[in-house]
Amino acid sequence: MTKKGPSVVKRVFSGLFNSSRGNGSSLDLDHLTRMVRRYSVEQQQVPKDLEDLVALKYLDSLPSAPEGHRFVVDRKTVEVRLD
Repeated sequence: MTKKGPSVVKRVFSGLFNSSRGNGSSLDLDHLTRMVRRYSVEQQQVPKDLEDLVALKYLDSLPSAPEGHRFVVDRKTVEVRLD
């Protein structure tokens, strides 16, 4: 049995991660929801939109939603969804 080095594992996960980013996948929504919840705990308020997260460096930039959609912060459930 051959042993796979960390570089192979890293490439596989990196490929999965990068191929899913920026297209409104559940990976994007999960990550954005985690950042919204972190912001909410640390700032003691739910952000009104994702721009609040960028302003305080929880996100580097606003992500691209799939064409015809936008990311929305659901303030009741404290999660991000597509609208």
